[in-house]
Amino acid sequence: MANPLPNENQLYEQIKNECISIAPEIWDLLYYRIGNDITAINLVCKYYLNSQQPIPISEAEKILHHTHHIKDIVNKITVSSKEVLSFPEFIDDIPLHPVLREMFTHYIGNDVYTITLIVGDTIDPIDPKPISLELTQKVLKHIQSIREFMERLRIATSQEENTVKPKDTLKNNNRQLTKDQIFLRIRECLTQEFNLNEGKVQLNSRFKEDLGFDSIDTIRVIMSLEGEFGFEIADDEVDNVLTVSQAIEYISRRLTHPNKK
Repeated sequence: MANPLPNENQLYEQIKNECISIAPEIWDLLYYRIGNDITAINLVCKYYLNSQQPIPISEAEKILHHTHHIKDIVNKITVSSKEVLSFPEFIDDIPLHPVLREMFTHYIGNDVYTITLIVGDTIDPIDPKPISLELTQKVLKHIQSIREFMERLRIATSQEENTVKPKDTLKNNNRQLTKDQIFLRIRECLTQEFNLNEGKVQLNSRFKEDLGFDSIDTIRVIMSLEGEFGFEIADDEVDNVLTVSQAIEYISRRLTHPNKK
């Protein structure tokens, strides 16, 4: 949890008073790229905490990959000059307002830095070891801190009370999908995400036994489905989505009854 900036309340008040906003396209980038990274780290931590096991070194290394990606995205959207812009499609929206750059750098930057230190020290090449349950709890708290900051900032920079998040829009557009259409979307997600042949993804395909997905791959599956269909799959539901057919049934139910899990 990054320490609050000493003038945090004043900054949020300034955002409100000056109507400082962030382009929807940039929020899309943040939700689907940074969002995917923090979701992956969150699921890994919760999986091993629930199993009462330390995080293995191989998966700890993947956490570092996600933190490096988050840091890279934050660095790219907080540039102060268009001359070093990494996303030319945002040329009219970047640089961000200085207040936003300060907040992104402080809150996300410090939490990511701390996670990197925790994980990096644990799996140091000289004496590598799994991440203990205590340290896993600390990583999880910093990930939750990033999530909470992004949501608070999204609300603060929304100039309309009924602003719809990108995933909510996707959800509304997906409600009329048939199970056959859901299957085709799932198959496309999996073939693109894992470079699979379409013929390998069948209704009765099991993610682990038939498609060869490990625990991290399964997290990637869940993240892909969340992004594709516009809603979050609760952590306690993940263990119930182990096959393509189970995914179809779950997604169909969620789209038909959005408030039920």
